[in-house]
Amino acid sequence: MRPLRPDHRFAGRAAEQQLLGDALLDAVAGVPRAIVIHGEAGIGKTRLAREICRASQLNVLWGSCVHFGGASVPFAPITGALQDWLSRADADERAEILAGTDGLSTLLPSLGTSAGIDTTRLPVLVDLVLNRIAARRPTAVVVDDLQWADVASLDVMAYLIAGFRAQRLVLIATCRTEERGEGHPLHSWLADMRRMPFFGEIRLDPLDLDATSSQIEGLLGRAPDIELASRVLARSDGNPYLVELMVSGLSGAENTLPTTVPAVLREALLATWHSLSDQTRLVTRILAAGGRPTSSAVLTEVAAGHGLDANLIVPCLLEAQDQGVVETADAGTFWFRHPLLAEVLYDGLPPFHAAELHAGYVRVLESLPAGVTTALAADLAVHNEGAGNIDATYRWSLTAADQAARLRAPAEEAIQLRRACALWESVSPTMHGARDERIGLLRRTSSVCLRAGWPEVATTLLTDALSLVDREQQRLLACDLLVTMAGSRWQSTSPGMADLEEVLEAIELTTDLPESAERAVAFAELAELETLHGMPDDSVHAEEAVRIARMSGSAQALGRALCSRAAARDSSAPLASLADSDLSVQLAMSCGDIDTATDAAIYRFNALHALGRGVDAAEVTRAAYFGAVAAGAGAWAYFLAFEAAEELISLGRWDECRALLRSALAGRSAGIPGAGVRLAASVLAVRSGRTDEARQHFDRALELISDDFNPLRPVVTSAGIELMIAEGSAADALIWAVPRLKAQDQPPDPWDDEVLPVYAQAAAEAARFARDSGDLAGVAAAAEAVDSVIGEWSREPFADAMGGVDVQAMSQSLLAAETSRCRDAPDQPERWRRAVEACGAAGSRWHQAVAQWRCAEAGLTSGWTPSKARDLLRQAHQCADELGAGPLQVEIESLARRSKIDLSTPTPVAPTPHDPRLAALTDREREVLAFLVAGRSNSEIAKELFISDKTVSVHVTHILRKTGTTSRVAAAALAERRLPDQ
Repeated sequence: MRPLRPDHRFAGRAAEQQLLGDALLDAVAGVPRAIVIHGEAGIGKTRLAREICRASQLNVLWGSCVHFGGASVPFAPITGALQDWLSRADADERAEILAGTDGLSTLLPSLGTSAGIDTTRLPVLVDLVLNRIAARRPTAVVVDDLQWADVASLDVMAYLIAGFRAQRLVLIATCRTEERGEGHPLHSWLADMRRMPFFGEIRLDPLDLDATSSQIEGLLGRAPDIELASRVLARSDGNPYLVELMVSGLSGAENTLPTTVPAVLREALLATWHSLSDQTRLVTRILAAGGRPTSSAVLTEVAAGHGLDANLIVPCLLEAQDQGVVETADAGTFWFRHPLLAEVLYDGLPPFHAAELHAGYVRVLESLPAGVTTALAADLAVHNEGAGNIDATYRWSLTAADQAARLRAPAEEAIQLRRACALWESVSPTMHGARDERIGLLRRTSSVCLRAGWPEVATTLLTDALSLVDREQQRLLACDLLVTMAGSRWQSTSPGMADLEEVLEAIELTTDLPESAERAVAFAELAELETLHGMPDDSVHAEEAVRIARMSGSAQALGRALCSRAAARDSSAPLASLADSDLSVQLAMSCGDIDTATDAAIYRFNALHALGRGVDAAEVTRAAYFGAVAAGAGAWAYFLAFEAAEELISLGRWDECRALLRSALAGRSAGIPGAGVRLAASVLAVRSGRTDEARQHFDRALELISDDFNPLRPVVTSAGIELMIAEGSAADALIWAVPRLKAQDQPPDPWDDEVLPVYAQAAAEAARFARDSGDLAGVAAAAEAVDSVIGEWSREPFADAMGGVDVQAMSQSLLAAETSRCRDAPDQPERWRRAVEACGAAGSRWHQAVAQWRCAEAGLTSGWTPSKARDLLRQAHQCADELGAGPLQVEIESLARRSKIDLSTPTPVAPTPHDPRLAALTDREREVLAFLVAGRSNSEIAKELFISDKTVSVHVTHILRKTGTTSRVAAAALAERRLPDQ
């Protein structure tokens, strides 16, 4: 006998339940997690998430991605999750969580309207709100159907994941494996997230025989025959959803499936649907044509236009819900229990019927009283296309594109613009305009595609635009398109070798137009490509670009030309480069040319770095990065984040660097900028003690750039050496680095010099390990490696003073000190002392702390007393602690422990009004008391406070008298009991 109600037990998945359950427990304990559950449609991804979340005590927020007509709705899953919380939160909770988040009205109109939309702040606002919610109660955010996520939502989730530290928050996403074709944005998103800490994945395989049997038993109320279970398993391929459909109508006594049971997906999905009444089947077809969860009011209007009684629509939907075909979604909308059924039903519609339904949706949606939203415009574009209304499809596609642009959702904007481009030849001439308008549309679409990370598509669109141009009669237009395509092609291919074909043709076309702005820009593009690849004529062509631009009178062309000259001069004449780049930024911004402004900011950083103005380089470039992102700049904005991050690491401003890298990593930029961001993140992770994370970042960087890309080669080499040292592979690093120390078949340039100190560090580490192991041959090999590289260096290292004279002195002293350490030379303490001074003068806190540790280590090994090394170790330890440089801190503490050196630092003794003994102390006496707590002697206190020993003694006497204590130890004990947080 069948049960009155089927037991929809969750069969199998023990290991997956354990993994996901552990992630939720981690979140409760303050270890945030992000988990993506992969599997085919119907495999049980959403069910797994529901079961585990239901069994937990977490606050669960659900959001679903929506996909219709090839486009996704911007921020749909984020809006859904926030709306889920909003519907359950009381007024006090809403007020607390939403304080200072007015911009969220873009996603949640029920909060009211704001004066303007700054969508660049949405990731920050969403992150703030979700973290506040999680601070009140451990929270799980579940995003269903990630394969349909828009890029804007992926960016928000990436920003959230990049900020994981100790939040009581878990992000769970379900994702189909069969709807991610080549070029799907989820591929790069997942590749980036896999290099992030706290990120994991679960892949659901088909059920096995035992799990299938368990599921059938629950559905039918009795244990199935093994043969029946085997046949169901074979036909369903272990898909739980298909298992459920296949056994519907069986008693459980059968030992085989009826011959009429369908074996293919379409028939299995339609089995239950066929049992519905005629009217209900028609209503579900109308729902399927809608393409997304739809309200009963809209369905009623559309159905009424096809002769259905409006009073029957809701009863039909309830019938379909009772039969498990549809379910109610958010805000009273209806959608299919399994989205595949919507696709099957729509595919089964005769073309004429589908066109009629789309026309019905057009009629109803256009009559809605609400304003045109991004989702509505996109729906109208799709429905008009389905209805055969070409002109309306074109118009609504452009409207949807404009709406997406306002939300800064370039992928969705690009989808709509590409549809408009494809329809151009079919649209009425009065609708699309003339040929120039088509070229303009192609240009706009190519630009948006570049921002969306589709350079290959951009190149194709530009090729189409060029095909419309008569290169002899329209030379300036052809020149402009060729130059643009040269840059697009450079980004769409592995940029190891310079491809100058298009830009040289552009210059040739403008020979008879010597004062044109287009010719100036062509020479600027040529010069910049030559600079990037170390070609010799870059300066000559940059000067020519500036000369022509000045004659043309075009401010935009001059900005572009000055940018190219700044690039050619950034290392050889940094002051001139700085002047050029500053003026280029000003001119470009005045013309609205954000791309040139971004490029010029990159070269401005290079000039500031070369001049040794590290603080300016970091701060100006960081501001330029955020400005470029806010202005909608493309991927190269993230190169600014990479440059600023590198400088912040060197300056010891690691908290600022972490915040900057979090923002940049969330942007998931590909290509060269993305690689730069990953390399900076790798270096910071290595020095912070997160070696596994560093390896993830480094490997991802090498996936994003070609091995022969010269401009990033020194950065790759340095980051790789540091990583391999941290992994305990210093000797391997020496071999790996040699072919990467300079460009192939070229002498080393000033940027290559910067790799030498870290290469010497690897040699010193390899020699130390070999020495500790008694491997004399290994010691000799390490020394030979560094001697060979320096001996064969065809120029005096650091002769060009890259980074200024202070940085030059620091690099020279670090190279000398590491080389001395490699050889275990007796002059190590003095070498490291000089390095300490040079690093301090250069403002590099990280390198100075390392040098202080190495100096103390070398000195103690050579016979120093602990007191002589004490200040060095204390200063290094304080710096390592402030930076969060875990490995360095461990090494310093180990050396101090072996040498019996106290590293404790004074903790301020705050005034304590309720304790008159401490309240009577002066500010100076409290300072001295803090040093007593830290166990410092009078002479040490005097040195720290720049006072005499006698003055310290007087202060100590006053402290003892005012506190009523009889010894330094007693006074320190009293203060220690009153220290903050004790």
